[in-house]
Amino acid sequence: MSQKPDTSASLTLVDLLKTLKTMMDYKALSEKTGIPVSTLTRYVTNKTLPRGKNALAIVEKLLEMVDLESLVRQRILSDGEEYDVSSVVSETQLVKLIVPYMVKEFSGQKIDSLLAVDKAGLVLATAFAVLNNKKTYYCLSNETSFVNHWKEVKYRIPEVRIWAKVYIPRNVLKSNVLFTAGVLDNIMPLTELRSRIVESRGDVVGVFSIAATKQFLKTVKPYQLGKIVHLVSF
Repeated sequence: MSQKPDTSASLTLVDLLKTLKTMMDYKALSEKTGIPVSTLTRYVTNKTLPRGKNALAIVEKLLEMVDLESLVRQRILSDGEEYDVSSVVSETQLVKLIVPYMVKEFSGQKIDSLLAVDKAGLVLATAFAVLNNKKTYYCLSNETSFVNHWKEVKYRIPEVRIWAKVYIPRNVLKSNVLFTAGVLDNIMPLTELRSRIVESRGDVVGVFSIAATKQFLKTVKPYQLGKIVHLVSF
């Protein structure tokens, strides 16, 4: 379901321009974007907000200037079995480049809230939510005493043939949700989370992650989790 244009694209553009301004001067940025230096100055100094109608198109053009995949990939650590994306989410300027990419990829989708399925995903969810005025939620791996506020979701771990549990806020169940993650390597918790949300008359718009394993991408079916976007795969 699509949503009407609002100021989120304009705010995203301003934030992206501020980030790129740390990498180049106004003249170079003007040459790249076609926006006059005087106008760029007003945007970056918060004196003027770009028109929403053209903001998303400019965001897309600016993102083409940045090799986001390369910036992310060179910061990921791996031992061949596990992947560490902490060096990605710890860099504020890099996160500020990732969020506009998220906005572009999910433009037109109705997103009420974001649900982080891991710790790195919480950084992405929070950054996106703050910029776009959305609600942010996260999963718990341990049981909580506040049972009226959290719902238990069981999922199977095929490799070891056991069941695991995750807990999600009940407030997220009836909203249009975007999942965020650092690494996608197991589809089972996501499909079970989606089932609980859909059962409660909510919906899952999609999933955004920094990295995804090729095995995960082979396992997931079209439209099973909405739109799936990842920056790198292994």
